[in-house]
Amino acid sequence: MVSNIRGRQPRPGEHKSSAAVRARILETSFGIISQFGYSGTTMAKVAKNSGLPIGSVYWHFESKDLLLAAMIEESFFRWHSETAERNRPKEGEKFDEHVMRIFGATDQPKFFAADFWRLGVILSVEKFVPEQAARQRFLEIREKQRDELAQWWASTLPYDLLQAQPGLPRKLSMFALAMQDGNAIAGASGESLHDFQAMLAACLIHIVDQAKKTLPETLNS
Repeated sequence: MVSNIRGRQPRPGEHKSSAAVRARILETSFGIISQFGYSGTTMAKVAKNSGLPIGSVYWHFESKDLLLAAMIEESFFRWHSETAERNRPKEGEKFDEHVMRIFGATDQPKFFAADFWRLGVILSVEKFVPEQAARQRFLEIREKQRDELAQWWASTLPYDLLQAQPGLPRKLSMFALAMQDGNAIAGASGESLHDFQAMLAACLIHIVDQAKKTLPETLNS
């Protein structure tokens, strides 16, 4: 399993200025991958655009694979730090209320808005890409996000429904991420749905409504 890149031990000879250089390389890489895509991102291009010697880029990141892994890690950390607290279920909030708040509300930032997700999906569907560390890091992050959504929804779904279908929160989270994966791939060709999140919210609520109909009449009333 790939270790947490943000918690890495400093390399021998690394000092405070090195952290600033590392951050500069990552910021430059984000810009390059947004402009040229995954295949168009090269270490040489990162060095040129950051104004650093290519040896400096390789000192911090020994390969494109480790650079992409660090980009995915950094992007996820920023996104999760900004959204986790806001999107966590509020006390007494029901499932449909929570789903509409995080996915369907037009005055809220989009839940699935991070570019790293598209890069991760592209890497994850190719089992034999050279960038195995980056691919594995995304899969770990995706698993973390799936578990978080499942935990949130386990706390908002009706008790009787959870007793009857204890695996429902996980199924819902898997469905949400599968839909997001598809929209991310569509976005690579400019065909992502603008109102995707509102449509996802409607689908999730419908799935739960249908699940409720399987409960005995006395419990569903």
